[in-house]
Amino acid sequence: MAEISKISAVAIANVAKVDAVTKANIADINGLTVPSGFTGLLDETYGSGAAAAYSVRRLASATTVLLRVRRDTAGGTGDDDEADVAYDSNNELSLDSAISNASTGVTATTLGQFINVGTVGGTTYTNPDSLTVTASCFVDEWKDQSGNTNHASQSTQASQPEIHSGTVNTDLITDNGKPALDFGQLELTTLIDSQLYSYFMVNALGNALRTLFLRRSGVSTYLRADSSNKYVIVTSTDFDSLSGSTFDGTQALNTLIASSSTTVTSFQNGSQTGTISSLGGGNMQFDLMERNMTVPTTNELLTQEMIFYTSDVGSSNRTGIETDINGYYSIY
Repeated sequence: MAEISKISAVAIANVAKVDAVTKANIADINGLTVPSGFTGLLDETYGSGAAAAYSVRRLASATTVLLRVRRDTAGGTGDDDEADVAYDSNNELSLDSAISNASTGVTATTLGQFINVGTVGGTTYTNPDSLTVTASCFVDEWKDQSGNTNHASQSTQASQPEIHSGTVNTDLITDNGKPALDFGQLELTTLIDSQLYSYFMVNALGNALRTLFLRRSGVSTYLRADSSNKYVIVTSTDFDSLSGSTFDGTQALNTLIASSSTTVTSFQNGSQTGTISSLGGGNMQFDLMERNMTVPTTNELLTQEMIFYTSDVGSSNRTGIETDINGYYSIY
């Protein structure tokens, strides 16, 4: 009987330990919400503190929605209906992503159903909204995952980035196997204005030159690629002079670090590509993402991720951020 009592005491003690661990790992005891254990780039020490962050993947544990989208059925059933799109079980945008906050009458529960894609990758997506066509799909708003709710949006339909072409039995637009936005133009809710900054961008330039619209001391400037697909900051005159240039559409991770008001260092795929002119002192202002609207509209600009810091993140954090980004996109 004494031995049984000892075993019972040990069992009770171990149950108490397990119970304490369980409670410590439950985010909401009353709601019994068990955390996913997910850690995103913005949750890491090296990636924290972003001023704004946009991606086709989940960047933070607090992220719930990646995009708000609009479907285009050319005037048919469900035309211009909208929905918020979350991440899938792999923490990225896909046809399996759940939708929410949809327009009245929408009963679809996934992105694949919402645009009636048909059969893709062995999965057949039902058509609960009885669309007569496969819808094209455009981005109304690219959600800011930094926690600052500085969402990038576009209400003019003709200028919205596209994520699905409207072709039946076809997956989302991708680059190197990951979903991508075919720009388009998006405007930030709030201007980002800082003397020091760090920009990380994953995109592929086809016949597009311009990715970001920047301003300094009231002068319009652009971030665009040179003939080697490396980023430089130029005035509108320099930009226009290269409007006939052709770029190869190669996916790249491009980084800009402003360590002072006059020193901007550029990196591509983790390697330094040079120091570029910052057009004098003062703050650099950013409020717009866009492709060059004057060049042909084919293979213009595929963009997958943009993260902005209003500081020089430092060499170790830069390396951590770039390693994280490359680990997901497999760029280099």
